[in-house]
Amino acid sequence: MRRSAIHFYIALMCVLVGLMLGTIGRADDHRPASAAASRSLLLATSVEVPVPRGDSPRRDQSPTELLFDLSKPAAVTLSTAAAPVARRPRVIRMEVTAYCPCSKCCGKGAHGVTASGLRVSHNSGRFVAADTTVLPFHTKLIIPGYAAEQKVEVLDRGGAIKGNRLDVFFPTHQQALEWGRRKIDVIVAD
Repeated sequence: MRRSAIHFYIALMCVLVGLMLGTIGRADDHRPASAAASRSLLLATSVEVPVPRGDSPRRDQSPTELLFDLSKPAAVTLSTAAAPVARRPRVIRMEVTAYCPCSKCCGKGAHGVTASGLRVSHNSGRFVAADTTVLPFHTKLIIPGYAAEQKVEVLDRGGAIKGNRLDVFFPTHQQALEWGRRKIDVIVAD
C-alpha cells in the first residue's frame, strides 16, 4: 500500500474515532458557539489520494480535500467481528479400518441408520465413524484412497473407535475386507 493511501486511512480513522467519541466540534472552553458555526461545522482534512495515470502513477498530484459536515449525525458502523481467517487443514495420523452395514461389522441390531441419525445411503454411502470427542459429527475429512479423496463427513461412531481411529464405510463386506486396516495421514478439511 502506498504511503499516501496509508495517511488517508489514518486521517479517516482519526475523524471517525473523534466523531464516535463526540470530541470533534465540542468547545473545550465552554463558550457558546455562534449560530452560524453551530448550524454547520465543517472539518477539512487534506490528504494525498494517488490517482493512477497511464501505466505509472505520478508523485506530483495535488492533494484532495475531504469535508465532513458535523451538523448532521453521522451514521458510523463499526464491526467487532474479525474477517474470517482461512485455516490451514490439519493432518492427523490415524488407524483407519473399514466396515459395512452387515451384522458381522455392526452387530445384530444394525438397521442402516448412523449414530448421527442419517441413513447409511446418505452421500452415496461415503462417510466415516470416529470418536466424536476427537472429531465431532459433520467434521469433514479427506482420507487418501477413500471416496476418490473427496471430503467425507463424520456421521457415525462406535464403541471400539477411541482416539485417533476411524472406520470408513463401504456398502459391502467384501469391499470392507479389501480396505482392511491402514495407518494413514487424514486431512481435517473444515
